Amino acid sequence: TGEYVIETLVFDVDGDGMDDETTIQGRFLEPSELNFTNEKPYVIYGYAAVDDGDDLNIDAGARIHFHANSGLLITDGASLNVNGSPSLDPEAMEGEVIFEGDRLEPGFAEVPGQWQTIWLFNGSTDNTFNFATIKNSTVGILCDGNMDDPSKLTVTNSKVYNSSNFGILGRGTNIYGENLVLNRSGQSSFAGTYGGRYNFVHSTIANYWTNSFRQFPSLLLNNFIVDEDNTTFTNPLEEANFTNCIIFGNDNPEMLLDKDNSDTFNFKFTNCLIRFNDPNNNFTGSQYDFNDLGLYENVIFNQDPEFLDAVNNMLEIPNGSVSDGAGINFGILSTDINNVLRGTPPDLGAYESTEFEED
Repeated sequence: TGEYVIETLVFDVDGDGMDDETTIQGRFLEPSELNFTNEKPYVIYGYAAVDDGDDLNIDAGARIHFHANSGLLITDGASLNVNGSPSLDPEAMEGEVIFEGDRLEPGFAEVPGQWQTIWLFNGSTDNTFNFATIKNSTVGILCDGNMDDPSKLTVTNSKVYNSSNFGILGRGTNIYGENLVLNRSGQSSFAGTYGGRYNFVHSTIANYWTNSFRQFPSLLLNNFIVDEDNTTFTNPLEEANFTNCIIFGNDNPEMLLDKDNSDTFNFKFTNCLIRFNDPNNNFTGSQYDFNDLGLYENVIFNQDPEFLDAVNNMLEIPNGSVSDGAGINFGILSTDINNVLRGTPPDLGAYESTEFEED
């Protein structure tokens, strides 16, 4: 996007109202650069930052490529709107907005960690992603703070995969997701940390990471942080609701509810499929009382969803899957991530079931 003058960015990192020197290299986007179109690809070197009061709008079909150690910063008072649309051609994905690295050789097509993150600062608001694919990053979306703002982040009809650390990492924030697919993360595909408010509907939160040993589950929730001095700070997990979701992966268990009893820890799973097998009773505490209907209602455990090819980020489910017809009608969501009409009752996860073609 034009002449890139890389400089050390100065902005309020810690939310105290004072600008901070950072080690982040990049530049703020000019007003003339705040609309990314699909006319030609964008290549970003360093961090492209959106300034206080500015909105970055990204049109359907746009392609954004990040060089190593690059990313996008949505600073306090700024907003990001990713306006993808359904694609008619599943190969061309002509309506999708795609965020990926700038190495386009086939050998780099699925390599995690090629770029940094899309970072939504504490004071950013009205951030939306619709029909977006975010791949091969370190952290797909890093969303901080402002947990009482319901418009903080909405992610719909989107996929985040091949993240070397986290697919989506929330820290004391507010995230709404529907028809969302997360997969292949070196740590967790979704982590809602340091409390917050999280609501997911018809989302497939999977992790079939194969690049290295993985110590984190697909889904992680907690209500605290521990600083470098080993001091614990808590923040209420006001809500974490998962409805018609699949939480699965190639490890076990794929859900960790890490609760500090001194603060609020509210959550509920409704009509979900979860991989959580604990034969040795390593996970105790009221948050793992699977007979508590206030926490777990119509939840299926440990039955294979029969994904098409999970290791290659194909999370479609077949007719006859345990997820087929296992959902409840919820809200006004009538189509799946591929714009296919939902059945009655709907299927779990982001995809309605289909007949898989024989090889």
